[in-house]
Amino acid sequence: MRIVLVLAALFFGVVRASGALAAPVEIPVAAEGMRPDPGAVATLGEALAEARRRRARDPDAALVIALGPGTHRLAEGLRLGRRDGGSAAAPLTIRGPADGSARLVGSRRLTPIPLDPALAARLPAAARGHVRAYRLPASARAARFQAPIVLDGPRTPPAFEVFDAAGAMHPARWPSEGFAKAAGGTGPAFTLDGLPPGLVRDEPDLWAEGYWRWGWLFEAMPVLRVGPKDRGSKEKGSTGEGTRLTLDRTPYEGILPDAPVRLVHVRAGLDRPGTWWRDVRSGTLLAWPRGGDTVEVSVAETLIATEGTEHLRIASLRLALARGDLVRVEGGRDVVIEDSVLGPAGGRGAAFLGTRDGGLRRCDVAGTGAEGVVLSGGERRTLEPGGLFLRDSRLTAYARRWTTQAPGIALDGVGAEVSGSFIHDSPAYAVHLRGNDHRVTGNEIARLLASATDTGAIYSGRDWTARGSVIADNFLHDIRGEGEREVKGVYLDDMASGFTVSGNLFLRVDQPVFLGGGRDNRVVGNIFVASSPAVHVDSRGETWARDAITDPESQLRAAYAAMPVESPPWRARYPRLPGLLYDRPAVGGGNVLTDNLLALSEPFRFTDGGRAAEQTIARNRDPAHPPADLAALARTSVNPEDFAALADGTGLRLPAIPFARMRRERAAGAPFSR
Repeated sequence: MRIVLVLAALFFGVVRASGALAAPVEIPVAAEGMRPDPGAVATLGEALAEARRRRARDPDAALVIALGPGTHRLAEGLRLGRRDGGSAAAPLTIRGPADGSARLVGSRRLTPIPLDPALAARLPAAARGHVRAYRLPASARAARFQAPIVLDGPRTPPAFEVFDAAGAMHPARWPSEGFAKAAGGTGPAFTLDGLPPGLVRDEPDLWAEGYWRWGWLFEAMPVLRVGPKDRGSKEKGSTGEGTRLTLDRTPYEGILPDAPVRLVHVRAGLDRPGTWWRDVRSGTLLAWPRGGDTVEVSVAETLIATEGTEHLRIASLRLALARGDLVRVEGGRDVVIEDSVLGPAGGRGAAFLGTRDGGLRRCDVAGTGAEGVVLSGGERRTLEPGGLFLRDSRLTAYARRWTTQAPGIALDGVGAEVSGSFIHDSPAYAVHLRGNDHRVTGNEIARLLASATDTGAIYSGRDWTARGSVIADNFLHDIRGEGEREVKGVYLDDMASGFTVSGNLFLRVDQPVFLGGGRDNRVVGNIFVASSPAVHVDSRGETWARDAITDPESQLRAAYAAMPVESPPWRARYPRLPGLLYDRPAVGGGNVLTDNLLALSEPFRFTDGGRAAEQTIARNRDPAHPPADLAALARTSVNPEDFAALADGTGLRLPAIPFARMRRERAAGAPFSR
């Protein structure tokens, strides 16, 4: 009998240690306006403090912070550190009800106040009777409502954003739709074509934004001075009544004649629903809300921030209305966001920085000001993967504030995965790859880059060492430039090398695979429908980009020097890298272009020194038995199965897109709920 009792004690001790059979301990959190039930707490901060107390008493407890239905409001973000989290068997869980009825926001609700007659008198005629006045909180009374948006600049959160029942509102601007034409010189001063006289008078927080020189770069900067144009000015094409505006800096590489630019935070643009303007002196917000009078202003920089936290789950929540990132995970491991909706927000939906074995699954990300998701983890010098992922999710309407250089998913480090996700309808690209050995597989990518040029839906470039990534079994469609704008599908820019692009279906995609001077890329087994030229190849290192090869200080050469390409892990993984600088580095060659199927698509284009003789090209062909209605399908279909017959008898297969798992059912015009 004693032996039986000892064995039983040992068994239950093991179960207790593993947490496998221990019931989770719930810490309920009441929503805004709700009285906490017995045993519940009133705020998420109190719940975290209680979880810490319980963890101190019982390190093996499985803890769940359970947010009740309704709104949970944060003035400051929840911060978790190394002492928080849980174990692999019993992670700490922060979750709402399974129906998604718990909403976590970083905003303050504002109600109207009487409109100052002096402000009312200066409103545009169309705004009178519609615009409401609100008193802004102290945190929203900074001299500037945002920081500059410039190339390679930090993702600095705005001082505040304004939201109504329909989502994010935007500061009033001129012109209210589209852009005006700017004229400038070599410095920060410019004029605007058609600028009405007096429109920008007495605007202490005036901004200008647009595509100042390049269609791939959107920048926004404050206007420091407004004054008369110099009499001797030769600025091209301006009829702006002599008004000259001076920015706080010169845009990247200057101002191109007729650059598309608009003025932002200008009272005269408060002429339609969804716009706002702030009187800096009084701290009064003027807004024309859509759907009711109540608006919200974001105050918390982030909602959930972790540093060194391990084994954490964030589940079944709607996270929105932070000034910056909704969730920021730094260091730690096994932090997962699942079954949640992220956005809108001023910054990113979720950023995983230096983290291992974490990411998002079954999430919706929409309306972010910058990137949708950032996954940066692993150790490049040893090629140790980070194990980060985005799976079975949907991303749309990201890059709302940074309309360029802010992809849906930014990958960096080693070994991240983007799979089974629907990425669509945004001004920016879908995926940006830096680092090594990432996988982008089984995704649908559609309707991007409508306002951009010289960019691509999936992008990488300027690093010979960023190799080993696989872009496979994806469905890319309806990615085309408007007018003279030029876009690409998979854009391997400026000597990007060592990628595999295989098994993808490209439908109505301009320049679906673009090899910009790179080498050792494999473009194999793809199906191109109404997408030309199927593959572009150039050797720009021998022509206009020669300096990138020959200058030891160039970005390309610096990236090569920064990696230990002679080390055993790198030699084993990328045997062609160590001797690259002595192997005709300027030549775009060694690419394998084989076994691709082309329907209503031109095959290859070689320009800027690119030569077919430097590549391996074989078994690329037209379909043997195209369906009679191929031309009609190529114009209108968005169903890969409609093109199954193209692959008959070829040994190729259509990409296996997991439509049932990628939350695509919400895509048919259904807006994201706030």
